[in-house]
Amino acid sequence: MALVALALYRSTLLPGFDFGDTGSLQTTVGSTLIAPRVGYPLYFGIANLWLRVVGGDPARALNLASAVEAALACGLSLIVAVELSGSIAAAFAAVSLFAVSYTFWSQAIIGEVYALHIGLCALTLLLLLRWANRPTTARLTLFFIVYALGFGNHLSMVLLAPAYAAFLLLGAKDGWRSMFAPRVVLLALTCAAIGAFQYAWNVRALWYQPQPPSGMLDALQTFWFDVTKSDWRDTMVMHVPRSMLADHAAMYWFDLRQQFGPAVPLLAVAGLAQLATQDSRRAILMATLFAVNVLFAFGYNVGDAHVFYLPSHYILALLIAPGLTWAGRLTPRATLPVAVLTMAYAGTRGYRDFPALDRSRDTRPAEIISALTDGLDDQRAIFLADMNWQLANGLSYFAKVHRPAVAHARVVDLLLSAPALVRDNQVVGRDVVLTERARAEIDAAFGPLLPTVSDPRVAVTPLSQRVAGLPLGTPYVLCVLKPSRELPLDATDLDDALRTLTSVSPSNLRLSQQPPSPPATSVPEGDYAVVAGLVGRPPDLEFRSNLPFTKQVQLAGIPVDIRMESWLSVDTIRRMGFGHVVAGRRHTLIVERGVSFVAFDRSGLALRTAYAANIFAPQPRYLIRVGNVKVER
Repeated sequence: MALVALALYRSTLLPGFDFGDTGSLQTTVGSTLIAPRVGYPLYFGIANLWLRVVGGDPARALNLASAVEAALACGLSLIVAVELSGSIAAAFAAVSLFAVSYTFWSQAIIGEVYALHIGLCALTLLLLLRWANRPTTARLTLFFIVYALGFGNHLSMVLLAPAYAAFLLLGAKDGWRSMFAPRVVLLALTCAAIGAFQYAWNVRALWYQPQPPSGMLDALQTFWFDVTKSDWRDTMVMHVPRSMLADHAAMYWFDLRQQFGPAVPLLAVAGLAQLATQDSRRAILMATLFAVNVLFAFGYNVGDAHVFYLPSHYILALLIAPGLTWAGRLTPRATLPVAVLTMAYAGTRGYRDFPALDRSRDTRPAEIISALTDGLDDQRAIFLADMNWQLANGLSYFAKVHRPAVAHARVVDLLLSAPALVRDNQVVGRDVVLTERARAEIDAAFGPLLPTVSDPRVAVTPLSQRVAGLPLGTPYVLCVLKPSRELPLDATDLDDALRTLTSVSPSNLRLSQQPPSPPATSVPEGDYAVVAGLVGRPPDLEFRSNLPFTKQVQLAGIPVDIRMESWLSVDTIRRMGFGHVVAGRRHTLIVERGVSFVAFDRSGLALRTAYAANIFAPQPRYLIRVGNVKVER
């Protein structure tokens, strides 16, 4: 199982760095100083060791580490599922479904903490079940140590505590009071201390900061604030507005179907009932694990809530194994055929999702940051940035690994000294280069004292120009998803692009609403909209909806799947993209918020890709020009 999963994940592995949290992890790996805000000491300890063994590009090494960890998690899960069901075939079928589930697969091919988290969930669950089979101090100690160490990867291990505690109390051979014996309490506290000690790595980093703590108490207060992210946790945990509860419930049903389809979860319900008839303690364990993780994710008001549902998907998948044995017992000796049918279903889902989850050719982050920093080095320019945090993490990795000569800093850190900084750099012949938001910061703070002009070396053309010039009859797909507030959509440019592609008036398409006065920005009718066809002809497909959908269309004889794989009222971050265009079983386009466009050939190979109003859109650049001084080189 582990080898099959590893082969699958490695074939779809992201080849380099990504934006967002992944970019931050990829930037940090290999460092000997891990700040408390970053956390994850176990994750980085394993990753740093892995990087030494594998070598090469840190981003790809970290992505590969996730694939290996996910594969090992599948192997451990197989043993857990056998323990729960008593059937190897049923266990293999259940874990196969989880291995190809959409969210787990998407996290297994990028540098993220969730593959290792599922592996630790599997290992602790296995150790706990083995302890229940033979309750010895050695087995209990091993469980305590692994569980405590798991907090060094992700603090959501705490969500397993209610179920694990209940199972320990119910499974104690000398009664629940024996779990509070001084020997057991001391053992638990010792193991907890061992787990907590790994965070000494993070505390140590505080003394290497520009303003180190004044003492140990100050260090511990800063550490706790940063490692638990107290500044935003209090406003996000269990803070979903009541008006959004129904929408979150609908999102969860969409998310569950995205992983397993609509019918398979019923097998998990049957599996829980099967466990209840055999061992009520195991049924309580699995039901509590599922309920606590679902309730936490349901009430977590964060932009990537779908990844926090992953542990509940995992528990549900494990329950499918006893569910299959239950279904098999309805007819004598039918467990194996039922398991085989489930494996075939898992294979069908894997075959269907493979092109959409294949990121082996996704180099978009590198292309965006490379274009943004083109021509910059510390001899000729300094780069002051203020940008979307996901892009900022990508810039940090790119400047650290691929282009170390790019001297960059956050404009907010240097704003007070900006006039002196500009003067000193102009004296030595260095440009001061700005991102778009950094330019707005400089203009707001200094106005005409630090005038800015567009950098002619970076050309950002409108969407309508980027889709122009394609040969008539070229297949294309244009998707419009409700953009985020910080990246508004230019409706006039969108209409011009549609006019260029279709050679018909865009008024009938109704993808945008023209405001009576500039700026001409608006949101599409509905959260999702798609136009697909051949250049120079009326569209073959026009569709819009407030809910995610999948549409199939034939363009020039090519079967094209257009898949919306997000829930926009909840999702602001989707590492895998918000949707996909698969043409001829080739991953032709990753759909993002805002506008995503692709034109492709008769084999589904992308000929031209364009984004607007999202983080993958081209980024403009600006120069500060004081007194029209320009030093010749």
